[in-house]
Amino acid sequence: MFDPSQANFEGSVFQLAGYAMLALAVMIASALFVGLVTLPLFFAIIYLCELALRVLDATGLLIVKIARLLLRGLLRNLLRTSLTYLALFVLTFVLAMLFTVVEFLGRMTQEKDKNLKVILTEKYSIPSQMPPSYERRLTDLFAELPEHLRPTNGSADVMSWSFVGATTDPKNPRPENAMFLFSLEPNKILTMMDGLERKDLDEKETALMEENVRKMEDDPQAIICSPSRLQKMNLKVGDSIKLTSMFYQDVIFEFHIVGQIPDGKFEGVSMMNKEYLKRQIDAYERGHNGTPHPLANKCMNLIWVRLPSKEAYEKLAALANDPKNFSGPEVKLETSSALLASIFEGFKDIVWAVKYLLSPAMLAIMTLVIANAISIGVRERRTELAVMKVLGFRPWHVAVRVLAEAILVGFLAGAMSTIIAWVFIGSFKFQVAFLGAFFVPWYVIPLGIGMGVGVAFLGSVGPAMTAKKVRAVEVFSKVG
Repeated sequence: MFDPSQANFEGSVFQLAGYAMLALAVMIASALFVGLVTLPLFFAIIYLCELALRVLDATGLLIVKIARLLLRGLLRNLLRTSLTYLALFVLTFVLAMLFTVVEFLGRMTQEKDKNLKVILTEKYSIPSQMPPSYERRLTDLFAELPEHLRPTNGSADVMSWSFVGATTDPKNPRPENAMFLFSLEPNKILTMMDGLERKDLDEKETALMEENVRKMEDDPQAIICSPSRLQKMNLKVGDSIKLTSMFYQDVIFEFHIVGQIPDGKFEGVSMMNKEYLKRQIDAYERGHNGTPHPLANKCMNLIWVRLPSKEAYEKLAALANDPKNFSGPEVKLETSSALLASIFEGFKDIVWAVKYLLSPAMLAIMTLVIANAISIGVRERRTELAVMKVLGFRPWHVAVRVLAEAILVGFLAGAMSTIIAWVFIGSFKFQVAFLGAFFVPWYVIPLGIGMGVGVAFLGSVGPAMTAKKVRAVEVFSKVG
């Protein structure tokens, strides 16, 4: 599979385009399926509204009569109304998802001016592999910063990560028997981990994680796992598990599963105490006649630092990038947003195409589809429209009726598609590695409604003008 961090990978743009097209096809198919499932609900809403208006019809209010006329028009031709609804549902659902993805990438790569997090990694190698001593060396550099630019909490604002991949079956490693772990200091989880800081958790989740952290500090072999990883490996809290490392040759871990990571937080991964990794690397040296493990001095993959301002980052970056401070290997210090921007560099052209080519093209195509569907409806209803004119309706009344029916369908389709996306996708709280939770923001709902109404309006303007020009004399002369 393509690794987006390899910016110079030959053919990467074409691979990404292929993945994007596949994802789009799946998204459209999913939207169509959900639209079909919700179709009965759509007609139920219209029917119930029509029943309610029937009761209110006794008031004699003109607005009630007009509203009933609109709803009955939608219920008269179920096939035409269904096709219009599905087209608008798929459009708003897909565009809402595309907007969410683009917004997510923008949020992840947006620079912060205060309380920003920066990441120290190896300068010329992927994956980054640094000596454990680099963490202490980095904290020593804080003393060279002006006092107001130093991390507020000193070393407590520094957290290192080591990546550990392991499996229960080293002879036949498969996704269902593998586990990926972050090796870190447990007491930093609630203060430095994006998505797991206390400000990101509710009261119940905070209590759960505080208990998890306490257990991990008391027992270096304790780990916590995401619910989805436990389910996939058929494990539960309280189990013990023996894993053979796929990264660290000849290193075996014996873990105790003491808790779960809250749902939707760091899905698919687990967390372990870095002290246990150090012990196992030291055990390897003792078991190999004093020969250090090949990764003993390369076991730190990245270091997070929270800084008070962008100025602090620039000063610390200058120190970190100086070879006299870090030379074996050299390192780079960059903001988390800059790192993510470089990772997503391969997606830049695709994101641009989605925003400025694909989305407008979809809007234009759907506008034409809606225009065609409503035009067919107008031709089928020429006699009905002629009767309306005979009864005293003016041409603009007829045009407004056609527009109003389309706008009502667009409103319901846009509202239902985006509410479903917001509620159901939001409830899963998808976590993309350590990039933060992927969710559908609430303002997608008014955006989807606006798109549905806008496309329905634009698509129905032409048919409405045609309906306005219908002549009763011509229609009835043909009937006769």
